[in-house]
Amino acid sequence: MKQKKEYDMAILSKALTGLGLRVILAGYLIYLAWKVLKGTLAGGPIPLWGGWLVFAVFACSGVVFCVFSVRQYLIARKEATLRENNDTYTVKKNETDGTDD
Repeated sequence: MKQKKEYDMAILSKALTGLGLRVILAGYLIYLAWKVLKGTLAGGPIPLWGGWLVFAVFACSGVVFCVFSVRQYLIARKEATLRENNDTYTVKKNETDGTDD
């Protein structure tokens, strides 16, 4: 039977908050790219090729930042995993424990 993984909630919460904010920022970059392209196609002051260039740069930046954010979240989640300590502790005799050999 597969055991459910346990996580350090403080680290996981911080990672999830960072993921949310980064995804919102990436979405905003893509939104800005769309608005610039839409304004250029409607006859704005930027030439058509410039609008497409700005769109490509902003859209690629948003997608790359979103992928980066998800990867960072997965790394943080892996670090937040609580490991079971299956090591057996051996008690070593102290030299001053009063026993004679």
